[in-house]
Amino acid sequence: MKKILLPVVIALLVIAGSAIWIWRATGITDAAVFLPADTVALVSLPDVPRTLMRWPKTTLAQIGAEPEMQAFLEKPFQYFSKDRGGDEASGILLNLKPGRIFAAALSVSGPDAALLIGFQYWGGKLAHDAAVARLRQEIAGNDALLEPTREDYLGTEITSTTQMGVTISNASHGKWGFLSNDLAALKATLDRANGRTQENALVDSPPYLSVMTHLAADPDLIVYVQPKNVLDSLLAVGKSLGAEAIPQQMDQARKVEAVGATIKLDGADLHDTLFVLRPDPPDVGSLTHKATRFAAENSIAYFDFVANIEQISNLATNPILATLAQLPGLQNSRLPALLPQAFGPECAVTVSWDDKPDGLMAVEIRDAAKAEESLQEVLSLFPETEVREINGARAYSFPSLQSAFANPTFTLTDEFLLIGLNDKTLAAARQAAQTGTSLESAPVFAAALPSYHSANEVFGYVNTRNLFEHGYPILRPVLIFSAQVMPGISNVIDSSKLPNTATIAEHLTPMVYSQTRLPEGYLVDSRGPISMTQALIIGALASGPFQNLVPGAGE
Repeated sequence: MKKILLPVVIALLVIAGSAIWIWRATGITDAAVFLPADTVALVSLPDVPRTLMRWPKTTLAQIGAEPEMQAFLEKPFQYFSKDRGGDEASGILLNLKPGRIFAAALSVSGPDAALLIGFQYWGGKLAHDAAVARLRQEIAGNDALLEPTREDYLGTEITSTTQMGVTISNASHGKWGFLSNDLAALKATLDRANGRTQENALVDSPPYLSVMTHLAADPDLIVYVQPKNVLDSLLAVGKSLGAEAIPQQMDQARKVEAVGATIKLDGADLHDTLFVLRPDPPDVGSLTHKATRFAAENSIAYFDFVANIEQISNLATNPILATLAQLPGLQNSRLPALLPQAFGPECAVTVSWDDKPDGLMAVEIRDAAKAEESLQEVLSLFPETEVREINGARAYSFPSLQSAFANPTFTLTDEFLLIGLNDKTLAAARQAAQTGTSLESAPVFAAALPSYHSANEVFGYVNTRNLFEHGYPILRPVLIFSAQVMPGISNVIDSSKLPNTATIAEHLTPMVYSQTRLPEGYLVDSRGPISMTQALIIGALASGPFQNLVPGAGE
């Protein structure tokens, strides 16, 4: 027994000693330890080496490793790195060996902000000093780089330079380097790094702790914002520019105590989690998920959400509906009053694509009698309405709204108003509901079921492979043509090397999005090859760089 026990004890002592040594060598690992509790915003890469190890497993990395994709990306990489310091930056980072990086806005007063950048490095003090010196040179631009001033702060040297009216101070403690445009903020950071100040830190702040408990563990990116700490300053700046705040919206904004988000490279997926700390959020209704039965198994996209129909149909707050209400025949319509009584709160949108894109909207019926009144009101506005039978139900279409692309048609079921682009759309929806062959039973949807069941306000699903297989063959010749007629684009991409559809499609998995209302706020979760949040941001920003590449674009 003693012979067995002794090696075990020794092994435990070795493990414990190693853990203590690693902890002492690593030091502080959470950026929030360095920051005050009232920090306005924090962006952090909490473990750069871990992120680099996770990246090759992601779908994006697997697509990028395909020979066709590498050949296509060769020219863009050359364009964005040529004469732009890409090689130099890589060399600096390689020597610096950063472990963790963060940037924070400590305070905001009007147009001014106290900023702090911190980075944990393992490349030695020389690599740290070289990186800081190169950063100062970049800030100086074409101006002569001024001789820095040095100050001893309780045994730590602080170096400061002033360029273009901005003073940048830097110092290092242990394996951490810090830069700030506010000397007092930098000294406060050093006090926390040395343990001289431990109270009133962000890491112990109740809002921060509450937000972080809802976010992903071991993430690759952390974003934390306390909007209430900067709201008044933003309002003051907006007012100076002539903008007027809407009181109701400001009241709602002030109730948001903090917002946090994480991105995690979770196997093949990019996994986003966002939490809005807003105690006792308004209850606008909860998803029943009953509309899913109208979405066919091969649907490309499906979105299920609760909507405040009364607020949407309020002419006083909805300028679009207010304009429509002035059209002939609508001025005395009862529809704005009937709609919130008849329908809601659950709505769903389904997108399918066989020979061409198709769409269906389902709106929950709240009151069947009011829904029938709404129907009669619509029929009075469109006397030419065509009525016919679809799978045993009456369907209504409007010749005046018909076009070469769509023939809007709707029908009422026991629980939902269904609106389709044509009668074929409605027939497919009713067939899916009657036969039980809906999206919910599709094998490709299985991975989305946990998010589907947990979401109580918004659920979204996109079959990215199906969408790409239909959309990319249409987009590909457009890109080739654009590269030929727009020289700016041809400088960036070689359209002859665009990868084939199957090369990318075989790696794609669905994007899933869920929003859940909790007693303490809103939890948003999204995952996929890229998340839906990332897709929206990329879509919004995509046109900007290309406008700059094309002569005359954006003018």
